Amino acid sequence: MNPSILALIALTGCWSSPPGDLPAGDADTPDIVFVSIDTLRADHLSSYGYARQTSPFLDQLAADGVRYAHARSASPWTLPAHTTMFTGQLPATHRVVDDNLALSTDVPVLPTLLQQAGYKTAGLVSTLYVSRKFGFERGFDYFNDFGINTEKENLHGDLKASDVVDDALRWWSKQDQGEPVFLFLHFYDVHYTYDPPAPYDAMFDRPPQKGDQRYKNYFYFKRNPLDEAQMTHQIAQYDEAIRYVDDQLKRIADASEKAGRQIRWVVTSDHGEEFGERGSWGHAHTLYTEQLHVPLIVSGPGIPADTVLEKPVGNHDFAPTIASWAGVADQLEADGIDLNPSFEGGDAVLPERAFLAETTRFKTNRLSLLHKGLRLEWDLHANKAELYNPTLDPDEQIDLSKRMYPMRAEMQRKAIELLGVDWQATQAGALTLGTRAFVLSADGRQRSAQITPHDCFLVLPYDADVTFTPAEGPKQGPWRSVGGQTPGDGQGLVLLRETLADTQALTEEDKQKLIAIGYMQEDDEGGITAASIQPVEALPGNLRKCAPLP
Repeated sequence: MNPSILALIALTGCWSSPPGDLPAGDADTPDIVFVSIDTLRADHLSSYGYARQTSPFLDQLAADGVRYAHARSASPWTLPAHTTMFTGQLPATHRVVDDNLALSTDVPVLPTLLQQAGYKTAGLVSTLYVSRKFGFERGFDYFNDFGINTEKENLHGDLKASDVVDDALRWWSKQDQGEPVFLFLHFYDVHYTYDPPAPYDAMFDRPPQKGDQRYKNYFYFKRNPLDEAQMTHQIAQYDEAIRYVDDQLKRIADASEKAGRQIRWVVTSDHGEEFGERGSWGHAHTLYTEQLHVPLIVSGPGIPADTVLEKPVGNHDFAPTIASWAGVADQLEADGIDLNPSFEGGDAVLPERAFLAETTRFKTNRLSLLHKGLRLEWDLHANKAELYNPTLDPDEQIDLSKRMYPMRAEMQRKAIELLGVDWQATQAGALTLGTRAFVLSADGRQRSAQITPHDCFLVLPYDADVTFTPAEGPKQGPWRSVGGQTPGDGQGLVLLRETLADTQALTEEDKQKLIAIGYMQEDDEGGITAASIQPVEALPGNLRKCAPLP
């Protein structure tokens, strides 16, 4: 790196001074700082083996605490991933899988439980998908999404990590002495367009210049992949953005240390990013390792130092783990587990589990299952299932599905079993579905199906139209398991879960801004992913098999 750049960083340290010293904390109750660095791949942190020094502060946290080598997200994009992180529920349970859906206020969330346990709570977020628009302000005494609903800042990418940290410190400095704090920080700098401020923008490569490729959408780059020089430059900018956020996070640690406070840190990401591994650039469309492998670093008082755990864990484990520090984990309706026993007990105390992930974003329809050392990637549209051994092939380049066909089929059956069912038939008849939707049942994946009484099945996407034609009688429906009309009494199908359908539309201005930065994408057919926002209740006891109706 240019020595003058290093000198400037050392001289400036940060972009603005804290607004005031933090008050003294509670000596018996450490503060909790939960950090989500949007789009951060685990393998681009130095502590995870990356060659560039992208993360000196996070590396120190990892050395002082527990680093999970194989943490996984259940979704490759922001909204469902953060819903999982706040509830401990998998997308198969909470169903917030596209931006026409929002979490029901009946579902317990981590900030509310910590607030009720006596923490002062603050959330500062940098994108619409973790904003008030989707109910993420719940449980926070102070919540700042920087005008996402009324102004321009974070939809244009102008909001920087320093803005988030400045405001967090400003709020914290005004709190009363002796009050423990729960601080949730969401950063968008590592999300495209990866534009850190100077001098970070030249730390690992030349500064940006006119003619550099700007992100458009995944479909575009499938047809027009970046050349090697442009991809190298984009990756360098991505890494520079990581380093910028890393230095901003250190400001939180420094301010806390100066005040004599203690922090328990949980640092992670919602998903990763594809850099040409599957022929494109971006995220949300597939479920390969570059999308789902996220960092997880837990560090602070009571957390053993220099500990690396190899067994997989999921982002549905984050909320139960943090909630247990306040004694409120049992109030979550979580699919995940409390990871605290593994801090001392290591991999041996982590149970053997299967890890589901899914995406129906931008009209994709994919499932992932990590189970018994193998990982299934199942593209329902193409009806193509791939099988990988992440231990021997961590980059998932060698498809074993043909040579291990029986295991691939077993993994597909296991995924269907774990997803559970939504619908049960009361009559015989024909089932037809909306565009790009599929029936999942004991018979596998089907585009349509003949069903008999008591048959149980799932439809993906969850908000797809489902039409039923009885053997005798007129066509019924269309219905949806979430976000639409549901069957009434005496109909040929019964929905095995309750839904709410209060709507709140994204504005046309929001949609156009999201399209401009690539997060809402026009597909090859010219369609745009957008709809109303409809709260949905979690399915109690999801991941279960259907029982016959009385």
